[in-house]
Amino acid sequence: MVYPKTGSVIVRHGREMTYTHIQANQTPSRSVCFFFPGASYSFDRPYLYYSTMLFLSKQVDLIHVHAEYGKGIPDFETSSFAKRSAWISEDMQTVVSQVLDQQVYERVFFLGKSLGTVPIACSLLKEPRFCRSSAILLTPLLREDLVVADLLALEQNVFLVSGTADPHYHQPAIERIMTSKPNIHRYLPQNAKHSLDIGLQVDLSLQVLQSIMEELGCFLDKSLDICSTN
Repeated sequence: MVYPKTGSVIVRHGREMTYTHIQANQTPSRSVCFFFPGASYSFDRPYLYYSTMLFLSKQVDLIHVHAEYGKGIPDFETSSFAKRSAWISEDMQTVVSQVLDQQVYERVFFLGKSLGTVPIACSLLKEPRFCRSSAILLTPLLREDLVVADLLALEQNVFLVSGTADPHYHQPAIERIMTSKPNIHRYLPQNAKHSLDIGLQVDLSLQVLQSIMEELGCFLDKSLDICSTN
């Protein structure tokens, strides 16, 4: 049994952003993970759905942020990536700060899908209070120089997943990460698209899903072990 409750935060331009706070038990856990979805990848889609199950099974509370990136922001779509990144990051920082003001956690994780990885890599992990946090980046925007530069500056443990058939996959960026960032653990399923499916091949797509969940489980176990020994 899990224990969900809803909340909301006022962000830029007076917009209301809602979130769902899901506890693994009746009492709060020591750890929490903030989930930031993709622009069109919601929490009932496979990778966020099963990631939710995995975190809860390991007694980690969750914050599902119901982000509507750019909604209510004039000229969002026509603005530069740097501006959009800054706007999104400010909104997510506001949500994270309010939640953590209401409930203290010893360990904070972040998980994002696609556009939802931007506030993690480009903003939240830069904050001193999250210097010991860990992050999961599903299909990050590796063709954006800003994202890659910020990834290369991170010192925290990161689990990065990008399919080689994803239009946002960028081999030069991956090579730079591989050669200089041992803290970024990479999983690069061959021929997987931005959805992390492989064409219309059901069996192969399910195999990729299972393998990523297994890798994520190992990453999470190691991160929680590090937390318990510190």
